Amino acid sequence: MQFTVNLTAGQKFTQQTAGALFVLMDTGAAASIDVRFVAGPQELEHITTGKRGLKARMPTPTRFTAVEFIAPTNCTCLFVISDGLIDINTTDGASVAATILGLPLPVSNDRGSPGNPIYISGETPGTGPASAVLNDAAVAVDASGESLLAAATNRVRAVFANLGASPVAIGAPGLTWAQRAIVLQPGDTWVEDRAANLAWSAICAAGTNTSVGVQEVTA
Repeated sequence: MQFTVNLTAGQKFTQQTAGALFVLMDTGAAASIDVRFVAGPQELEHITTGKRGLKARMPTPTRFTAVEFIAPTNCTCLFVISDGLIDINTTDGASVAATILGLPLPVSNDRGSPGNPIYISGETPGTGPASAVLNDAAVAVDASGESLLAAATNRVRAVFANLGASPVAIGAPGLTWAQRAIVLQPGDTWVEDRAANLAWSAICAAGTNTSVGVQEVTA
């Protein structure tokens, strides 16, 4: 059963309801309250700084017969007392206050629901749903090097395929064959998720050439 009570600062309030489960849902204007669980004259547990989200389950067959509250300031307290095995999510809609360089910054801990996720763009691209797939024209590459893709902030994946008969190296603009690190042999494909939003180039060894197929996924 859910209860809503108004607590007066410094005055004890006793909820004469027996149960095995207690959940503190809200403490209103009070940052924390004093919560005491009793069974007749016996004290079972005493929490001096009970905050929103406090849960207490008594081990079978123990039950408390009453819960006593003392608040440091006038406040409205919401709580649940039950004999069942219910559980309550006390984080939905909660907020977190962060201080960065002396400036208060309110943030939410809610990242959305499975059916309606919140898109969060961070250091790792590809965290949001894709919006388009672009099949670019193949790029002819020789020993002088060639640009495969220009930088694009909304690109979350890039796919490169060596369609020719000679090896090709891919990397940042200005890449030389001596600097090669990612080398695609004929028929190889490279899928880039981490740095897909950056510019990419390709180069072949002296006297060789090939063709590189390029595909882009944008968000």
